[in-house]
Amino acid sequence: MVDLHYEDPGVDILYNRIWGEDIHYGIYKSEHEEIPAATRRAKAVMAEPLRLSADSYVLEVGCGYGATARFLAEQFNCRVVATNISKTQLQHAREAATGTPAESLVEFEEADYHELPYADNSFDCWWCQEALVHSADKPQVLSEAFRVLKPGGYAVISDQIFRPAKLLPDELEAVRDRYHTSAILGPADYAAMIQHAGFELIEHRDWQKHAAIHRRRILERLETLMPQLEAELEPATLERNHRSWSAWATLAEQGKLGFDYFLARKPRKTA
Repeated sequence: MVDLHYEDPGVDILYNRIWGEDIHYGIYKSEHEEIPAATRRAKAVMAEPLRLSADSYVLEVGCGYGATARFLAEQFNCRVVATNISKTQLQHAREAATGTPAESLVEFEEADYHELPYADNSFDCWWCQEALVHSADKPQVLSEAFRVLKPGGYAVISDQIFRPAKLLPDELEAVRDRYHTSAILGPADYAAMIQHAGFELIEHRDWQKHAAIHRRRILERLETLMPQLEAELEPATLERNHRSWSAWATLAEQGKLGFDYFLARKPRKTA
């Protein structure tokens, strides 16, 4: 049920070197803005309506290298439990937090977002940033989000979302193969799925133009560093990921791959 793509040592090197500490899309002021500035802006925009404080308790699922968890803790002084199924990424995340202001506020734990080891009604915010795409059972992930949130708690979701109606048959098959699922969902499907889980959908933003910029910038960085990476990685790993990232950059430029944000709330009174 869970994509273990990032546990591959070669893939880990690639993401560390190309994406950096932040395996997330950015919101860009210009096409040439530096990637870290854009990814930090995306976190800030997503967090703005939450009014987080020292009293807030946040659960992040699919936390990657922990950059978002550290950002939330340092910006809002809130407590964060940051979870992942990748032991490799969790180790990076713990090391990156050591000695920072976030160290005492963030706990990094191994957990599968399909079956969270936390009690009902525990968290004020459930945060999932470009991680839902990796699940073949997204309704189950959202069901768990609803369960662990307190009444009135927020679900914050951004995701890489394809536009299945625009995909050619071979493109659709490539997406299915990469994410190990036959169900390729569009933005409207996400909105319906979130509401079906019991949430009130507060906001949806289509950030497709930023997906196009981000994918292009990532591909440019990969191709610039290819000579160095060829000495470190298995040729098959490098070739496979270059091919995939090139394809995704093309799909984003064509409006077939997007980046969407959803803000939802668990009703204060539930049935």
